[in-house]
Amino acid sequence: VILAVSCLASAPRTCSTLSLACFPTKPKPLNMASAAGPEAPTGAVAAAQVDPSIYGKSGSIDKHVEGVKKQYDTPEKLEFYAQVMGDGTDNIHFGKWDGVDLDQPGAYGKASEQMTDFMFDLVTGLVPDATKSNDDKSSFQYVDLGSGTGAAALRLTEMHSFIHKATCLNLCEEQNILARKRAANLGLEGRIEVVTGTYEDCPFDDNSIDVAFSQDAFVHAFSKSKTFSEALRITKPGGAFIFCDLMCGSGEGVTDEELQTFAASNMVNDWLSPEENIEACKEAGWSNVTFVDLTSDIRVSFLLMLKKVETIIENGNPDKIDEKLLMSYKTNLANRITQVDRGVFKWGVVHAKKPMT
Repeated sequence: VILAVSCLASAPRTCSTLSLACFPTKPKPLNMASAAGPEAPTGAVAAAQVDPSIYGKSGSIDKHVEGVKKQYDTPEKLEFYAQVMGDGTDNIHFGKWDGVDLDQPGAYGKASEQMTDFMFDLVTGLVPDATKSNDDKSSFQYVDLGSGTGAAALRLTEMHSFIHKATCLNLCEEQNILARKRAANLGLEGRIEVVTGTYEDCPFDDNSIDVAFSQDAFVHAFSKSKTFSEALRITKPGGAFIFCDLMCGSGEGVTDEELQTFAASNMVNDWLSPEENIEACKEAGWSNVTFVDLTSDIRVSFLLMLKKVETIIENGNPDKIDEKLLMSYKTNLANRITQVDRGVFKWGVVHAKKPMT
């Protein structure tokens, strides 16, 4: 059940049709309730009524939201990700492995940080004027949509003085508590704001940020179309958008049932191929939309995660990670590697620009 490691935003007015458009034939509707867990309790972040003209299929928004939170925002999951993916850093995203020695201690953490840096350098290169300072004061603002523990924003804000403000928008409150504490410990609380909410209904003004950024998060979106439209709305004209994510593949011999089973068990409600993500971005209003295929890197990420899990088990699980969780991930990660080889998944970066008018 491993997918992204950032927890995404929930749901006021954020639900969608159950779109698995990458399937070559019409799939059966997914039963999200079986994977999503109980209804959201009173007082939790919950969705408003489904608008059937936009989201006419499932409507299991509260269940989906609770399922996503259970996938990431429990003590057991936080400890697992910190041990298996953090690897000495706070960054628990999938990695970019160019030049990384796989046998080096902390290799996974280094690759995760390298992916964050790669994405940020790529997107800021699309808006060079926005990063320039006037009178030694920069106004550059960016938002991390589905920011998880805030590790990317913390790293980037500490590294780049031109970042005037970074905003982390994220569903999971336990992760957000960690992000706020880490920002304070680094003395960055004046430049980083952590907001609990959803990227499908962003609590930000129109045309207010320079860059919309998301790392391994949109896979859980109810509606990619709504997500991409919200990113466009909050981004300034001439600004830029970048995200990386696991996407639907089209390998020979991959069955609809296999894709549906994966989606249903991983809180995936609107799973698109790279080509369909590009088209959805264009339909939302983004221009110069480009996909960078990094599927070979996620295979290495899965391999290293599996190796780490096996090592923890062989060493007697010294940090007392939940045993069931470890054994489940050991099996699932081995399956993920095979599925990458068979073309079930793609992984990579999509970047785009917002037109000036």
